[in-house]
Amino acid sequence: MGDDVAKYHALFDHMAQGAFFQSADGSLTDVNPAALEMFGVTRDEFLGRTSMNPQWRVIGENGADLPPEQHPSMAALSSGRPVLDFVAGVFNPCRGCFSWFNLNAIPMFRPGESSPYQVFVTMHDISSQKRVSNIHLSRLRVVQYADAHSLDELMVKALDEVEKLTDSAIGFYHLFDAAADAVVLKAWSTSTLERFCRVEDRDRQYSVEEAGVWVDCLRSGTALIYNDYNTLPHRKGLPPGHAPVQRILVVPVQRNGTVVAILGVGNKPSDYTETDVHTVTLFADLTWDVAQQKQMQSRLLAKTDELKQANELLEQRVSQRTADLQAAIREQESFSYSVSHDLRAPLRHISSYSSILIEDYGPALPYEARTYLDRMRGAANQMGALIDHLLELSRVARAAITPQPMDLSAAAAAILQMLQETEPHRLVCQEIEPGLSVKGDVHLVKQLLGNLLGNAWKYTAKTSFPRIAVGKTMISGGEVFFVTDNGAGFDMDYQAKLFKPFERLHGSEFDGVGIGLATSHQIVERHGGRIWGEGTVGKGATFYFTLGG
Repeated sequence: MGDDVAKYHALFDHMAQGAFFQSADGSLTDVNPAALEMFGVTRDEFLGRTSMNPQWRVIGENGADLPPEQHPSMAALSSGRPVLDFVAGVFNPCRGCFSWFNLNAIPMFRPGESSPYQVFVTMHDISSQKRVSNIHLSRLRVVQYADAHSLDELMVKALDEVEKLTDSAIGFYHLFDAAADAVVLKAWSTSTLERFCRVEDRDRQYSVEEAGVWVDCLRSGTALIYNDYNTLPHRKGLPPGHAPVQRILVVPVQRNGTVVAILGVGNKPSDYTETDVHTVTLFADLTWDVAQQKQMQSRLLAKTDELKQANELLEQRVSQRTADLQAAIREQESFSYSVSHDLRAPLRHISSYSSILIEDYGPALPYEARTYLDRMRGAANQMGALIDHLLELSRVARAAITPQPMDLSAAAAAILQMLQETEPHRLVCQEIEPGLSVKGDVHLVKQLLGNLLGNAWKYTAKTSFPRIAVGKTMISGGEVFFVTDNGAGFDMDYQAKLFKPFERLHGSEFDGVGIGLATSHQIVERHGGRIWGEGTVGKGATFYFTLGG
């Protein structure tokens, strides 16, 4: 039996887990060295205590004090059932902070008894896991909080969280302006504002030179702990209303090798450690990153609002331009109606009365008078032709475009055949490249070809061996159609006048009113294309055009 007891004590004393016994009356009766280290007490301080002892400070996972009757050992004694995987925090006076444990309480019974006479408790330290979990949850709360709160509210929330994790009473966040070599207060924690600092000049900018020891980390670029603030020889006086300081921990936030901000906590009941440095550093970096993201979101929202306003303004302008265009079209239609009806009536009268005068009184009229009448009739007929061409130009500007594939070669051949039939005596060499196709409004494209081929036919009338060709070529990497002839040509100095209404580059030796090329230009523009001409006097002209898509 003695050997068994010795083995038991050897095992009990050398367990890595903490273990202790507690009797039915709540007295602590035995404890192993591992548990004493975890609790931070001596064997004499431990033995004889009960759960009711006020020196115990036990909290639950929610941070609230845990009543003695809810301690796992007392719960197992009162219920007679094991309490397993119970998590609680116990204040360790040696470390000056709470240590977290996972506890299992097993009630023990004597033979024949229904109530336990003692409880056996095992425990293992989960403080590091608990700290990592708390940090993770706090970081998660900060990120979630950022979605629905302002940047200033976010900074305060982050400081509140890091205060809880480090058991601090003060928290502050300053931005560093390297150009001005100064720091600017960005946020204080809630407890700092409510219980410690009553400084009025909160927006003050401090130069690094005049600031206190809390900017030492700017010079070193590393986290600094001052656990005995009042003994520091280089500390500065605190402004009126500032909290008294016992100890502080300050870490720099660095981006691209440059310090951009500092986050500090202060007045922890016990000394700050490297564990606290790790925690504060994580939050300093997180706060900066979330703040930057928040600012980017704000700028993006502002740009989105600007874009929305710009779109709304653009829609208003488009609506106004559309209304203006519709009004202009109505005015043009009204003008076309007036031209077609109001101007034609007097022209008809002039032409009719001139004809009557010649027919009824021709023999009695002097030759000079008959000549004047003939000129009046000619002018009236020319005016009628001008009106017809103006109406044609107006219709082209208003016509609806209905693009569809068409055979350009066949259309050109049909137009040249019609021209040949009107002047069968002319021998004109006609060259049309086969397979020319284009997508455009069939009626308008035929009108375009009619104008260009009609000009080529007209201006080759005095050429000995007239030639007209239709084809396509590549210019600047794009497909371009052309109509060319070897007729009268034109002086390139007057190229700018080619497509202006009523501008003619030839005299009376060729008929025309100067509307055909203007109409052609309008048709090409309506299709989103380009048209231009090249010519040499006496050697012919070539007109190139594209029709957009």
